Amino acid sequence: MAEPAWWQEMFASRAWQDVQLGWDALEDADDQVDRIERALALEPASRVLDVPCGTGRIAARLAARGHQVVGVDVEERFLQEGRERDDGVRYELGDMRELGSRGEFDAVVCFWGSFGYFDDDGNLEQAKAAARSLKPGGRYLIDTVPAETLFADFRAKNWFDLDGSSVLLETFYQLGTGRVETAWTFVASDGSRETHRSSVRVYTVHEVTELLRQAGFSAFRALDDELQDFAIGSSRLWLVATR
Repeated sequence: MAEPAWWQEMFASRAWQDVQLGWDALEDADDQVDRIERALALEPASRVLDVPCGTGRIAARLAARGHQVVGVDVEERFLQEGRERDDGVRYELGDMRELGSRGEFDAVVCFWGSFGYFDDDGNLEQAKAAARSLKPGGRYLIDTVPAETLFADFRAKNWFDLDGSSVLLETFYQLGTGRVETAWTFVASDGSRETHRSSVRVYTVHEVTELLRQAGFSAFRALDDELQDFAIGSSRLWLVATR
């Protein structure tokens, strides 16, 4: 039997799930959703697919604004958090490379650096699944950290605190694969710790644009997370691709 992929192991861990749930309380979520609506030029009552949706931090706010939202994630605990809120989102368990929807959505959202988990073929399948889910003219928003951002302020070691716990990050950029390999050490308030590893493919803006073109998208806007034109040193890339 094959070993589980890094994301299967890490996202199933209680330590990571607790961090994810803590992030849900960030105060900038409403402002982010404002910008998501603008970046995607969403019409009232648009049909939106949020994948992966986590606990529905973005999806729930889009639904509260009158959009018809489906959230897909691989982690059942996160989906259950959303379902218990009864927030108007339809939450579904699924793999973002194998979406069952066909031409149903006006927009697809891939937020918080959730693009690049797989090898290049798998990432292409993720993009193709998003394209298949969209109506002609529909838009796909990827929020990610491209190489142009990563290398402008690369940190081999970093840490942050959240709800009384600390998360330590040790990061290495693998030149041969274009992947960022990170060891995440979760230190609980009682001093106990556990470590998990992630491996994310980091694309240049050109590379991810060409991958999306191969997936079936035909028009692209490279923005930063303030909806200005993306430039070297921008904190994040918001790439809007049109089917």
